[in-house]
Amino acid sequence: MLDFDTKTYIKILNLAVKHNVLANCREYPSLYLNRERVDFNRVKKSLQQKFNDPEFVSGLYVHFPFCKNRCTFCKYYSEVFPNENIFDKYLDSLEKELKLYQVNFSNRELSNLFLGGGTPTLLNEQRMEKYLKIIHRFFKFKKNAQMSIEGTPESVEEKKIREYKRLGINRISIGLQSSNDKVLRKIGRLHTVKDVFQAFDKVRKAGIKYVGTEVIWALPGESLKTYKKTIKDVIKLNPDFIEGYLLTTGGRAKINRFYPPGVKIDEVIDLFKEQFLLNGYRIYYSSNFLGFIKKGVSCIKAMNQNTDGLYNYRSDVLGIGVGASSHFYDHKYKIISDFRKYLDCLKKGEFPPLYGMDISKDDYKRHYIILQIGFYRSINKNRYYQLFNKDFCEDFPQEVIYLKKKKIITETSKQYKWHLGKHEMGHKSFFMHVIQYWYNPKYIRQMIEKYL
Repeated sequence: MLDFDTKTYIKILNLAVKHNVLANCREYPSLYLNRERVDFNRVKKSLQQKFNDPEFVSGLYVHFPFCKNRCTFCKYYSEVFPNENIFDKYLDSLEKELKLYQVNFSNRELSNLFLGGGTPTLLNEQRMEKYLKIIHRFFKFKKNAQMSIEGTPESVEEKKIREYKRLGINRISIGLQSSNDKVLRKIGRLHTVKDVFQAFDKVRKAGIKYVGTEVIWALPGESLKTYKKTIKDVIKLNPDFIEGYLLTTGGRAKINRFYPPGVKIDEVIDLFKEQFLLNGYRIYYSSNFLGFIKKGVSCIKAMNQNTDGLYNYRSDVLGIGVGASSHFYDHKYKIISDFRKYLDCLKKGEFPPLYGMDISKDDYKRHYIILQIGFYRSINKNRYYQLFNKDFCEDFPQEVIYLKKKKIITETSKQYKWHLGKHEMGHKSFFMHVIQYWYNPKYIRQMIEKYL
């Protein structure tokens, strides 16, 4: 806690901004800033042990790396595809990847599946069937498991989505971002607001049970008038879940935040929150992003169980495919974000390069604390003790005493509550709080040696 001078922390903050680590500021330790090359045989052995452990609980994330166009706000790995034949090459490579693990994944029933990207809804009916057949050939899922996919409005076709439903998909997220067509063009989106309404209509006619959307604040060209229109249109769409994000910059994102003259972004976010709550939604996350679920809709079924299980320490996540990340209680790693290299390695029967790190018991605790502050601004005393068999104040006595003295946290009989900036959670002030008080000093030293 506060082991370095303020200038050092500011330099690390600037480094995080440059590489868009702020977008993943709840991740601890930072995989981007602290990663090392990982031996595949070690990963394989670890997975063999985990999938033979009857207590092991995990979800599955599968990355589809292709888009028609790169959106300028996007922080995730994707590539613009030359033609659809490359989809077949990727699906074949994915099967090769799964064979190389030599793990009997079907020993455990997984809790959920998330098909992310990229734009997995680019896959036609035949390719999606092949995609899911590959997945089901290697993995077993619990009965009624959440099978989620994300897509763009212009890639949604009723016939195709109907087939997705037949294949087991029961949740879809369709990005709106903004209800201003001019803004959408500026950020590289290929859809219009009208396309979003048509996509929702097609998904509902196809019978997908849960459909949601997302909005992004601080996009270029917005105004108070356009924000109000976005609120109105989202309510009209009547999604089962809504996620709202403040734009994070740096890294793969190619645009900066735009704040309309005379408009405070905190007041804008409060307006979204107020209107959604008045129109039949309840909050399930309130931190660096706001998550809403429609009243009457099951929270656990509508929210993304892949990330919720990970964030609340109910399950781990195995990631497969180029650029996918895996997060376990004892280590985490990422497959290289380079499709050509991924393809070439698998052609030669070699596993693509992996980058990651071990997770110690101390890391595991600190990550939990960061997640709970980031999402809930609190630590539940009983839950902490259940997970770690020790009281929070016993594990971190200096931090508790100091932060209480500074009135950053207060204590009740059931929890420790954080009092940080309203909507800066997950961005600069939150990241500064994390590195000052919750990062193990060894990771700060690693970043100093590598980058500063």
